[in-house]
Amino acid sequence: MSIPVLIEVYDEMRRLAIAGSAVAPGDFRLKKLIPPLEKSGEKAPVFAKVAQAATAVVESNEKTASTALLELTTLVNAILYTQGETGAAGELKPLETTDLGAQATQAGARMLKPLLEALSSTGSGRMEVVRDAYERGAFKDLRLVKPALNAIDDPYPEIGEFVVEKILPLYGKAILPELRAKLDIKGRGGHIHRLQLIHQLDPDGSRELIQSVLNDGSKEMRVAAVECLGTSPGDLVHLMEHAKAKAKDVRAAALRALTAVTSRTTDVVATLKKAIAGADLELIVDRVKRCAMPEIQDYVIDEAEQWLATLLKTKDKKEQGSAVNRLQQLVSCLDERKDAKAEAFLLKCFQNAKGFEAIKSEPAGSDLNEFVAHVLAKGTPRMQKELVKAYATLTGGMLPPAVFAARATMTPEDFYREFSSQLKGLSEKRTKKNNAEQERAQALVGALMTGDDDRLFVYRHWMASGRYSRHDRGATPTPLPPLDPRWLDAAVESGDVNLVCHLARPGHAAANKFLSTKLAELKKPHEAQEVLRTMIRIRHPGATDAVLNELKKLAKDTTHHYYLSYWYGPMIADLPRTALPAIEALMPGLPDKMVDQLMESVLALKNKPDEA
Repeated sequence: MSIPVLIEVYDEMRRLAIAGSAVAPGDFRLKKLIPPLEKSGEKAPVFAKVAQAATAVVESNEKTASTALLELTTLVNAILYTQGETGAAGELKPLETTDLGAQATQAGARMLKPLLEALSSTGSGRMEVVRDAYERGAFKDLRLVKPALNAIDDPYPEIGEFVVEKILPLYGKAILPELRAKLDIKGRGGHIHRLQLIHQLDPDGSRELIQSVLNDGSKEMRVAAVECLGTSPGDLVHLMEHAKAKAKDVRAAALRALTAVTSRTTDVVATLKKAIAGADLELIVDRVKRCAMPEIQDYVIDEAEQWLATLLKTKDKKEQGSAVNRLQQLVSCLDERKDAKAEAFLLKCFQNAKGFEAIKSEPAGSDLNEFVAHVLAKGTPRMQKELVKAYATLTGGMLPPAVFAARATMTPEDFYREFSSQLKGLSEKRTKKNNAEQERAQALVGALMTGDDDRLFVYRHWMASGRYSRHDRGATPTPLPPLDPRWLDAAVESGDVNLVCHLARPGHAAANKFLSTKLAELKKPHEAQEVLRTMIRIRHPGATDAVLNELKKLAKDTTHHYYLSYWYGPMIADLPRTALPAIEALMPGLPDKMVDQLMESVLALKNKPDEA
């Protein structure tokens, strides 16, 4: 007997059983299987009985659906049982298991499938999927442990770094056996990450491994192993030796490790001071600014004072460029420091901003000014207030940090009153004449779109200037005051769609009209995503129709089906339950592949409780 159609019926029954019998009446996917069942019933009567049972399910109501589904399930299972086989050939072996020791959750299929693809495939857009899943807590699903471990070797380095820094530490020591099993001490790339993670999770237990890598590992692995030293007094001898190495990367690793040692011997302090005073400073800036040794903190200030004096008195362009570069590095070492000495020096640099602006070396004095402004914006209240006070005289890269500082220190009402008029420049085309107004408007947008911490601010402006590193991602969150509600009116008037989406709230008529107009102007599916999500979030009266229209467009454009399950699926689930009839009416007209991708979201919408 040919039973493929029965297999399809079985799959649909299982889906309906999981979703609940309440969703079975009128199910169009099961309904499509009835005609082939009836045709097969002409030769085999049992198929006719299955067709009748399936019809009963489709034509049932909420009261009779459960009984009808149970009868169909019983009949199909009985038939398939007589045709199937039990057991499997081969030798039985125990499954490898590891206790993760943490509470696990389970990710839904609409998140799990694209996430697994992002972790195991290549191509653009994968980093956004992985980061989004991490923020939603999806990686607590045990099914993602192995894929996350495999992603250490991802060809796109940023994914491997993100997995090692953010995701794998969630699993604790439970992943150590897997990390050790795949570690190649003569390798590079992902193996460096494995070594660092093993040391992070088990510093004491990894000592023998670290020593083995130092003796026999590849050059890249030895560098990583050197940086892992410093957790015991016996490491100091090795670090001091490697700090004198000719190879720059080995020397840098040893110096970075020395900044964190607890044994503050005279030799350690002297070695670090020599590095700070020389060319090696650029190799260890991110560690020097976190170094807790008072001697090193004071030495950075002393060095900075000397180079500031040198810059102010020299007239030679080449010497000026060297001094600016040196001061940039030393100012970076003062980033996030809140002590009185650091505050006084940074304010002294800011007071000399006009003099720096006249320096046209490479790098220029304006580059130093921008550096100082960014550090002041995240500094003490006095630093922030001095930066805001000078806002009217600032230009270029000093504007974004100044506006950020203003938002951080002013009341919501004062911040709106002082800066709201500057958004008007966004509605005009940029020209040489209005370039200054455009710069101020763009800086303001950046501050308005900053969330509850300053990480977005750091990313946008430090990345744009090439001064953002992965070490800045862990910057301490800085709480910001809420925004005055009138900013949404100003955003609509400015015409900035991203700003409106960020500030939009329910019941704002002007924002609703603006979003509808903008959506009609957008042509590509990925361009419409943020507007659609915003419309759904604020319960826009046209949100359901907008989603339906986008799905119809996607049905004709197979090149963008990738967006469905991950980006458009959750939008359906987030719609109000009143949208269900329209969504269900659309589904039969969509390609089967689209239906498969969206079905879980439709079921989530169907099971959503009625809104008050």
